[in-house]
Amino acid sequence: MAHKLGVCVPYRNREEHMNKFVPHISEFLTNRGIEHTVYLAHQCDEKLFNRGLMKNIAAKHEFEDGCDYIVWHDIDMVPEDDSCDYSYPEENPQHIAVRISQSDYNLKYQEYFGGAVVFTKEQVDATNGYSNDYWDWGMEDDDLFWRCIQEGMVDRQNLSYGKTKRVGIFNGTNSCIKIPNQKDDKLRLSVGACHTVSVLVKADQQIEKAPIWLIGDSDRKFVEYPIIRKPGFDWGISFNNSRAYTGMLWNSHREPIYQWVKRYENEWSWITMVVDSKRKKMHLYINGRESNARNGMGTQSPIRYEHDLKRYGSEPFYIGHTPSVAGFEPNAFFKGELADIKIWNRALEGAEVELLHKQYSTNGLALHYNFDDIENGYLIDQSELNDGFINNVTFEDREIIIPDVILPHRKDGKFLCLPHQTEGLINVNGIEQWAKGATTARNERRYVLQMQQGLIDYKKDGINNMDYTYISTTTIFEKHKMINVHC
Repeated sequence: MAHKLGVCVPYRNREEHMNKFVPHISEFLTNRGIEHTVYLAHQCDEKLFNRGLMKNIAAKHEFEDGCDYIVWHDIDMVPEDDSCDYSYPEENPQHIAVRISQSDYNLKYQEYFGGAVVFTKEQVDATNGYSNDYWDWGMEDDDLFWRCIQEGMVDRQNLSYGKTKRVGIFNGTNSCIKIPNQKDDKLRLSVGACHTVSVLVKADQQIEKAPIWLIGDSDRKFVEYPIIRKPGFDWGISFNNSRAYTGMLWNSHREPIYQWVKRYENEWSWITMVVDSKRKKMHLYINGRESNARNGMGTQSPIRYEHDLKRYGSEPFYIGHTPSVAGFEPNAFFKGELADIKIWNRALEGAEVELLHKQYSTNGLALHYNFDDIENGYLIDQSELNDGFINNVTFEDREIIIPDVILPHRKDGKFLCLPHQTEGLINVNGIEQWAKGATTARNERRYVLQMQQGLIDYKKDGINNMDYTYISTTTIFEKHKMINVHC
C-alpha cells in the first residue's frame, strides 16, 4: 500500500527558518521516494503562541487532503542523513529527532518526545493528538508522550523480577522500623567506611504535607521523605517531592555529599547507594544503572568527596522515619512500600549492583530485611543480629513488577537544530528557571499536577475539539500550504 505523509509544522514569525526548512525537507523526502505535503499552521493573531493547537490544525488539514500518516515537526529541526526515517509507523508512533546538534548529537533527556514524531491517523485518533491548552512554551510534547503511555504505545521494559512477596506498608504519619545498635555493631561502623545500601521501594508523594516541587514555583522547597536513615547529620536514602530518590552522606568536616536520580511515584524501584571510602567516591544506581546527568534524570555518578566520612555514635537506624526533625514536620516520615533492604560493609562492584534483582552476594552483608520474617513485633534480620522493632507498619502480599524504563519508540535520527533563542531552562545565578517565566510555569503545573494525576480527560482536549478561526490558505514553495488562523 502506498502511503502519503503530511509534514505538520506550527508556525509564527520564523520566516528565515521556513525558507530553509520547507525546501530542505521536501527535497529530503522526495529523494527517498516519500509522497508528501508540508502544511504550516500559522497563528497570525497577537495571543500567546499555541504550538499544540497549531500542530493539530495542520494534522487535521493534512488528513482531510488524503494523508494517512503525519510527522509533527519543529521548523528548526533539519534532517541530516538517512538515519532520519520518515517511513510509515506500522505499530507505534516513532520519535525520530533523537540526536540533535543542540545537545551535541545526544538525546536531550530520556523521555524527550519533541522535534519530530511520526504518527498514523489511527494513532492520532487514539491519543487525540496534542492538548490545545499549553500556551507560549513548554510541556505540550511531554503531554503527548503521556497520552502515548496511557494508550500503551510506548517501549515499556520491566526488570526480570516479577514475583509475589510480602511488603511493609508505611503510612507517612507514624510508621517506622527502629534498628537498635547491637554489641557487635558492624552496621554502625560500616557507614563510616566502605559500604553499600540497597532498597526495593515504591514511594508515594505526600501532597497533603508538601506540594510536588516544580521548576516554575517561586517558593521552591525540597522535602526529603526518609526511607532509611541514621540520624544526626542524617545518612541514608530518601524520596523527595521533586520525584527523585536521593543518597546523602556527610564527611568529617560536616559537609554534605548528595546525589539524586529521577523516578515517578508509585513505581517499584531498586535504589542502591555505593560508598567507596578508600577512593572517596559515592555511586547512586537505579535498577542497576548508574545515575547519568547527560539525560537530565539525575546527578553524574560517581561523585568524589574530600576528607573522611563522618563517624556515628550509638543512635539507632530507622526505616521510614528520622527523629532529626519533629514528628509533625513533613519530612519526618516516609509513605510507600518496602520489600527488601540490604546493607553491606563493603563497596559493591557495578556488575554486582546490576544483578541485584536476580542475585546478591552475602560477602560483607551486615543487614538484610526481606519483610517475610516477623516475630513478636520485630522484623527479623536475615544476615546478622539487627532485628528491627516494628511501629505501625502493616504487611501485605504484593505482586512486584519493576518498570525499568518507559520510553518512546525511537529511530536514531540525526538532526541539525537551526539557531534560535533558548526558550526552555536557563541558568540564572546558579538557579535553573524557565526562560518564559510564568507562562511555562503554568504549563508545568497543568502537566504535572493535573495531566499526570489523571485529572484531565485527554479524550476531550485535542484534535477532536479545537477552537480556532480559519482565515485563509496560501500556497508556499509551489505545492505546500500555509493555513492562517486565529486562536
